[in-house]
Amino acid sequence: LGDRKCLAFSATMVMQGQGKGVVIGTGDLAEIGKISTMVGQTDSMKTNLMVQLEIFGRWISFFVLVIGSITFIIAYDAVGVGEEDLGTAFKSAVSIAVAIIPEGLPAVVTISLALAMQLLAKNNAIIRQLPAVETLGSVSVICSDKTGTLTKNEMTVQAIQTSEGQVDIEGVGYEPVGRLTKGGNGLSGAQTKGLLDMFEGCILCNDSGLRKGEKQWEPTGYPTEVSMLTMGMKMGITNLREYQEQKPRIAAVPFASEHKFMFCVHSHGSQTFAHVKGAPDRILPRCKDQVINDNLANTGTFNQKYWEDEASRLSAKGLRVLAVARAPYSKGQCSDNMTADVLFKAPEPFLTMIGLVAILDPPRPEAIEGVRVAKGAGIVVKMITGDHPQTACAIAKMLGIINEHETDPRVYTGPQLDEMNDDALDCIVLDCNVYARASPENKIRIVKALQRRGQISSMTGDGVNDAPALKAANIGVAMGITGTDVSKEAAKMVLADDNFATIVTAVREGRRVWDNLVKILMYNMPVNFAQGLSVFFSYVVPLDAKPPLTAIQVLYVNMVTSVTMGMMLAMEPAEDTIMTRPPRKSTKRLFGKQVMWHCIFVSAIIVVAVIGCFQWSLVTHPDYDPKYEASGRRAGPAERSTRIDAARGEAFNMLVFAEMAYALNCRFLKETSITTKLFTQNKWCWVSIFIATTLQIFLTYTPEVNSFFYNGPIEGIAWARILGFSVVVFLLVEFEKAIGPKYLMPLIRPVFRAISSVMPSFLRAKRTESEMQNIHFIATSAASTGMSHPHRPHGHTAHDHSRRASNRHHCLSPIPAHAMSPRSAAMEPADSKCISQKPKPYTPVIGLARLESLGSLDFGSNAPPALEIGLPVREPETWANREEAGAEHRGPEERA
Repeated sequence: LGDRKCLAFSATMVMQGQGKGVVIGTGDLAEIGKISTMVGQTDSMKTNLMVQLEIFGRWISFFVLVIGSITFIIAYDAVGVGEEDLGTAFKSAVSIAVAIIPEGLPAVVTISLALAMQLLAKNNAIIRQLPAVETLGSVSVICSDKTGTLTKNEMTVQAIQTSEGQVDIEGVGYEPVGRLTKGGNGLSGAQTKGLLDMFEGCILCNDSGLRKGEKQWEPTGYPTEVSMLTMGMKMGITNLREYQEQKPRIAAVPFASEHKFMFCVHSHGSQTFAHVKGAPDRILPRCKDQVINDNLANTGTFNQKYWEDEASRLSAKGLRVLAVARAPYSKGQCSDNMTADVLFKAPEPFLTMIGLVAILDPPRPEAIEGVRVAKGAGIVVKMITGDHPQTACAIAKMLGIINEHETDPRVYTGPQLDEMNDDALDCIVLDCNVYARASPENKIRIVKALQRRGQISSMTGDGVNDAPALKAANIGVAMGITGTDVSKEAAKMVLADDNFATIVTAVREGRRVWDNLVKILMYNMPVNFAQGLSVFFSYVVPLDAKPPLTAIQVLYVNMVTSVTMGMMLAMEPAEDTIMTRPPRKSTKRLFGKQVMWHCIFVSAIIVVAVIGCFQWSLVTHPDYDPKYEASGRRAGPAERSTRIDAARGEAFNMLVFAEMAYALNCRFLKETSITTKLFTQNKWCWVSIFIATTLQIFLTYTPEVNSFFYNGPIEGIAWARILGFSVVVFLLVEFEKAIGPKYLMPLIRPVFRAISSVMPSFLRAKRTESEMQNIHFIATSAASTGMSHPHRPHGHTAHDHSRRASNRHHCLSPIPAHAMSPRSAAMEPADSKCISQKPKPYTPVIGLARLESLGSLDFGSNAPPALEIGLPVREPETWANREEAGAEHRGPEERA
C-alpha cells in the first residue's frame, strides 16, 4: 500500500502541493472503507479465563447436583416420611450445595483482576476489558509496530562521515545530550567546533524548530530536520534562533520529493554561500571538490566513488543518509522564484562536498531490554512495519529480534504476503520475525495465521488501519499518545506511554494474575469441598449427634473467611522465575488435575479434622450421656443444646483455622512454604489472618452473636486441639507438595484422564476457533512434512524438500503447491515448491479498484491487461467453510 505513490487516499491529509485526480473508489471500495468493513467482520477473541470459568461452572454444578441428590435421599430416609420432614431433607441438601459452591469466588476473581488493572494503569498500561488482564499472561507472540513503539519516533543523527572518517554521535532522541566520538574517543572542543563549521548547512538549510518544553524537548516541523538541529546543539549551539539569525537566509528552494534536496542561500557577512542537503545521488554528481582534513579552508580532489561507497555502507545499516554540500553563490543569482533547476541545470558541478549525515529513528533502550526479557520468557517478538526491509532489518538487529550476525535474515514484504494464500502464510509465519512494507490486510492475516498455529498473539497499532488487526488479536494494544480513537476502541489495552517495555511489564502482571487465580482456586475448592463433605459425611456415617456445621456457619465461611484469604492470595507478588518460564499453553485448565487432586486430598484432611474435633468435643463435654447417644442415629435436624453448640463452635473454628493454615500452603505452588519469604513477603497475609482470627473470637464468645451462628464458647483445651490440627494440616500439605509431583501425580493423572474420558460432553472444554483452524492446518499441510494425503499419493517427502532447499539459496520453509496462488505457482520453477525471498515486481495502476476480485473470474483468452503487468491477484477463497470440512481435505485439482 505504501508503494502506491500515484494514489491519494480518503481520510488522509494533504501536506503540500496541488493536483487533480480520478476517483477510483468511494465508500467501502476506498481503503478507509475496506478498513471499516474488516473491523465490522472481525470477531473478538474469547479470553481463556472466560472459557475456563464457564467449564468450571459446569463441573461444580454437576458435582453439587450429585452430592445434593444423595444428601436429600439419605436425609429423607433418616428423618422419616412426611411433608414437613421432606422439607427438612430438602434444607439439608441445600446446605450441602451452599457449602460446596464457592459463593465468594466470583467476587475474589473480579477484585483480583481489578487490582491488577489498577496496578497496570500505574505502569502506563490501561486495560479496557477486565478479563484481558489474565490473557496477557499466556501471550506467546508479540507483534509490534516499529515507529514509536520499538523506536522513539524521534529521528536521531547517529554518525557523520567526512573525508577523514566516521564520527559517531551519542544520545537518543531530540534531547541535545551526547558526545561526539571517533574510534571510541571523545573529540576535543576545537575538533567539535571545526565540525560545526563544516556542517552548519544542516542548521541553516532547515525550516524546522526545536525548543525545550516543561517535560521534554518539543519539535516543530520535519523529524529529519529536527534531528539535525539536535546535532547542532550537541556540537555547541546554545540558541538555534540566534545562530540562524547571524547568517540570514536570502533565497531558498524548498525540499520536495521530486528533486530530493533543499537549497538555501545565506549571507555570511560580506560573503554569500549556498547550502545544500539532500539525497546523495542528487548531490554527488554536482560536486567539484571536497573538504579535506576536517578543515573548511582546505579542499581537495573530489572522490565520488569514496562517497558512494560510504553512503552504501551506511544505508546497508538501515540508516537514512543525506549529503551536505556548500558553495559560494552570488546574490545576483538569487530570486524569489528559484527552482531545482539551479542545481540540475547548472552548466558544470560547482558544489564542495562536506560530508554525509546518517540518521535513524533509534530503538528505545527500554525496548531493547523488553525484547531481551520477552525472549527469556519464551515470547517471540515480531516486527510488522511499513518501512523498507533494510531499515526494518537494521532496527530488528539492534533490538535483538533477529541475530545481529545473521547475514541473510528472513524478511517478507507486503507484496510477497499478498501472493500467498492462508496455507502458504501458515507455513512461514512462525519462522519470520520481520515483516516490511506491510498493509492493514497483511497485519490481520498474520494475526489469524498465528492463531491458526495455536499461538496467543498480541498486536500493537496506532492508526485507523490497524483497527481490524487489533480487534482480531487475542490482545490488541493501542498507542495512547499517537493512537487514534478508532484503534483505542478496537484494542483491549492502551499504552499511555507508547512504550514496548510496558507490554512486557503487562505480560509479567498477566502471568502473576494467572498464578494467583490458580492459588485462589487451589485454596477455595478444597475448603469448600471440606465444608460440604463435613455435613455430607455426618449423614452418611453414623455419628453421635447432629451435623457439625450449620448453613449459616458455612455461608459465613464462604463469604467472609474464604474471601479474606482469597484476597490475600490475590495480593501475592510474582515468583522469581515468572519471566524465565515459557508461556503457558492456550488450553491450560484453570481447574486442572492438581486442583482436582487437592480437592480430594486436602478436603479429606480438613473433613477428618472438623468431624474429629466435633466428636471429641461431644464425648468430652460434661453433659455427655453415653446411653442416650448409643442409639447410633444418623445426623438429623440441627437441634440446640449447650453441648452441641460448644461442639459446633469447636468444629467451626477448626474449619476456619485449617483454612488459614492451608492458605499459607497455597501462597507457593511449586516451592515449599517453610521459608522466610512466608513472613517477609505479602504483608496482607498476616493482616488477613489477624482479621479472620479476631472475627472468630468475636463470633465464639459474644453472647447472642454465637447463638445466632449456632455455636458456643469453647475451652482452652479445645483451642489446643484446633491449633494442633491446623499445624498437622499445614505439614501434611507441605509433605504432599514435596513428594507429589514426582511420585503421586504420575499415578493420579491416568485416573483423572480416564474419568475425564467418560464425562458427559457438556463438561468438556470445547475447541476454540483457533484450535480448530490449527488442526486444519496440520492436516492440510501433511504433504509438506512427508505424510501421506488421500488426494496426493505421490506427495513430497521431507527429504525431497531439504534437498531442494539446499539447491536454492533463497528457499524458505517448504510450501505445498496448492497453498500458493496461481500466479505465484506459475512463476516458480518446476523443481521448487517454496516461496522465494526476493520480492516480486509490483506495478501500481490507477483507475482499477479491487483487482484481487478478478482472481475469482475465468477470462480465458480475454484476460484484462491488469493480469499481464504484474499486479498481485489474490487467489479466491474457494473453501468457504474450512472448519466444517473436518478431516476431508481437497487436493490441488479440486481447489483449482
